[in-house]
Amino acid sequence: MASTTNHGYLPEDVMLDIVLRLPVKTLLQFKCVSTYWCTLIESPGFVKRHFNHKSNPERLLVRNYRPDTDEYAYALFHDETFSGFEEPDHLQMPITVGSLLGPVDGLFLVVGRSGNMALLNPSMRQLRPIPLLHPDVKPHLSPYDDLLGFGWDESGKDYKVISIQYFWNDELDIPHDPSIVSIYSLRSDSWRHFEDVDLANSGHCSYKSLCNTYLNGVYYWFTELNDQDVSILAFDMSLETFCEIKVPDCIKARGGDLALYGDSVALISCDLDRNDKCVDIWVLKEESCWIKCLNIGPFEDLKWPLGFWRDTELLLETGSSHLTVYNINTKKLRTLETRRRENGFFIYWVFFYKESLVSINGEGLKCMQWDPSSDSIKDLLRRSQ
Repeated sequence: MASTTNHGYLPEDVMLDIVLRLPVKTLLQFKCVSTYWCTLIESPGFVKRHFNHKSNPERLLVRNYRPDTDEYAYALFHDETFSGFEEPDHLQMPITVGSLLGPVDGLFLVVGRSGNMALLNPSMRQLRPIPLLHPDVKPHLSPYDDLLGFGWDESGKDYKVISIQYFWNDELDIPHDPSIVSIYSLRSDSWRHFEDVDLANSGHCSYKSLCNTYLNGVYYWFTELNDQDVSILAFDMSLETFCEIKVPDCIKARGGDLALYGDSVALISCDLDRNDKCVDIWVLKEESCWIKCLNIGPFEDLKWPLGFWRDTELLLETGSSHLTVYNINTKKLRTLETRRRENGFFIYWVFFYKESLVSINGEGLKCMQWDPSSDSIKDLLRRSQ
């Protein structure tokens, strides 16, 4: 039964339907109107309904190169037609940002070039620095690589960051085992180390994909063992355990990358040494059970596939550094208008972004005001550990 409570002569269910269609910026202004509005907009039920509402569509966010400033910029496409894009101030990253993971529920993990990390909700203009991670290691060990993942722990209702740090033994001039695996919890705002590191030791060379590879509580990396055995390393955010997923033999020979296709993890495989560059799509149905669902191409000018947009279109980067989209149904290829590097090597990053009311402030108001042009933000992500 619909509520009969009126707000300015509107029934409550009608009022709620209207408010759910508003952008985050407007809703943040509404929070200042009254305690009622503040309580409603901050409630977990409203936050979830707003995020999933049809008026809050998922949009393509692409990192591209700006030749006028010799910096990277982030372009947000207006709609699914890719007819145009904008470069919103709140979605830009200062040059001190080295990497970006996510989004998960509209949140990003921002990694500075010095290794400093922070969680970011650009819609809420919230940046929350993550405590520095200082592992207790012996003097003869020096860090040489790390791997990060970011996701949601459904059972613990917590956002987590997984860090795998690799060290070099300077005395023996060899990689050091085991690596150091650490978990950051937003709820406790702290790091802790744990012992399940066998699958994350220095013999594995793991890679972050060019798109988000977090799905249903698990983060995935493409990995190679001693340049021979190819597999996928997966980390369960709730169980806090690693597992290894075998891949088809043809992937070992051709190489590939990870992406999400529908509600599944997918492998995108492409032999770039062939003249007829075709892309094979393999979908993970069960543990180590892969089904080849698509063969796309051939493409004359292909540098690398980047990931899928809404399951019907494959994002590609061409050899001439254009961002293109191949429609699986119509088999048509089109170029997206972006600023691009005219000469030299360039790889796009792609993200699928929705506005979010998820707050990362927590107790004690630990967030900074997100302003990419702020010197304090740049310094935070530049500061040496």
